[in-house]
Amino acid sequence: MEKIINNKIEMDGVAAAILEQMLRETKDAHATHATVLGLSGELGAGKTAFTQSFARALGIRESVPSPTFVIARFYDIPNTAQFRRLVHVDAYRIGSEDELGPIGWSALLAEPTNLLLVEWPEMIGKSFPSYGAILFFQVISETVRRIYDKKGNI
Repeated sequence: MEKIINNKIEMDGVAAAILEQMLRETKDAHATHATVLGLSGELGAGKTAFTQSFARALGIRESVPSPTFVIARFYDIPNTAQFRRLVHVDAYRIGSEDELGPIGWSALLAEPTNLLLVEWPEMIGKSFPSYGAILFFQVISETVRRIYDKKGNI
């Protein structure tokens, strides 16, 4: 998957399409763990903007700011059977995998109704689960972004 994003409306569309695919894939699955999507890219590449669009697609109406200084923010998901909670993690300031303990990382991953979006997944090393998918964000110009998945499974 590769998409070029020129504006917020296009970002909303891409986020909604990815959510729909995730919902289809998890609908009949008997999940034993959270669904995890990593968001990788340089500062200003659109990771938080994508998360905001994704949250809107989930029916979350509250503000979704970057959790850089608190590491994680939690949102109740109102309208899906598969997921009950969106967890937005910003791992940019994580110095070691041990710093994930205070947010209850293991418990978050163990709950099948959690949907985790993790900015900067490369910062948490092996703590990012092998079953998680990663989207990559690239700045093309001041207003244009590229979103892609190297494995082609999103």
